[in-house]
Amino acid sequence: MSRNKLVILALTVLVAMVFAGCANKFKTSGKISMGSKRWDKALADFQQALGQTPNDGEVHYLIAMCYKEKDDYAAMVSHLNAADTLYTKGEKKIHDLRESTWKELFEAGNADTEKGNYEKARGEFETAIDLMPDNYAAYINLGVACQHLEDIDCAYSGFKEAYRLEPEKIPVLENFAGYCFNVEKYDEADVVYAKILEKEPEHIDAVIRRGMIASINGEFETAVNYYKTALEKEAFNCDLWFNLGVLYFQQIKNNDEALSAFSRAVELCPDDVNANINLNVTFISMKKFDEAVANLEAFTLDFPDECVGWDLYSQALLQKGMRSKALDAARKFEECKGE
Repeated sequence: MSRNKLVILALTVLVAMVFAGCANKFKTSGKISMGSKRWDKALADFQQALGQTPNDGEVHYLIAMCYKEKDDYAAMVSHLNAADTLYTKGEKKIHDLRESTWKELFEAGNADTEKGNYEKARGEFETAIDLMPDNYAAYINLGVACQHLEDIDCAYSGFKEAYRLEPEKIPVLENFAGYCFNVEKYDEADVVYAKILEKEPEHIDAVIRRGMIASINGEFETAVNYYKTALEKEAFNCDLWFNLGVLYFQQIKNNDEALSAFSRAVELCPDDVNANINLNVTFISMKKFDEAVANLEAFTLDFPDECVGWDLYSQALLQKGMRSKALDAARKFEECKGE
């Protein structure tokens, strides 16, 4: 090697050593500033160090720690992401920092959700997701916060992403299916409810929801079968009997079955106004006026402010030829409406 080349090589090595020395000086100064909690000074020093050695993963990790203390989570995540690839020796430290910060944000988001601070909670859950995008729990709670904010797209994407990450967990499936049902994404909800039933055939809520979806889709006999399956396990569920009655009366046009279902609903829940009204509408439709009059006489005494009761009572009395009583019931109906 020529003498000139040796001189150039020596100068190159010397320059590298000078830069490394400067970087180490800034890095050391930054660590000292961190020890005294002078976060801005530490950040300035570490940025100087990065200017000299931009691939120093430990410096990126230290910067992330400083940004955490300043609650600048976006910058923190950016430098942690850089440290992931550049600071392989610090893999555990990086993971621990991500996990501890995730827990803090997750708990803060839960607390703000309980207080009704949904917008703040949303931000905390979104930042937690940025830190640990593979942890499904933050997506579910983000969905809940966005649901309170009536942000349908945000809530839907939160629940759906949790489902993508944990497609075998029943609570995750329940959340996603339930939200899809609530926002009328019935086909998607039905697929998830079917998956729930594959795992838990006795999951009554999933059976009922599949029945409701079948009814919405015009598959009325299928809906009946789902409701009957549910009633085998929950025979005292008056809401189920009521829904079955509505299905028979309005869609299948089977008044006998409707009457049986509404009668059972009223027997189980005698104070259920809707069940009582639908029972008496069915009586009148079947021209069972004696039964209707007897039921409506008691109903209007128990629920005098339910105007439709007086209207039905008037109709039933008129059909029986009891004109005077029918007119009296009709007057009470008008008075009720006027209140």
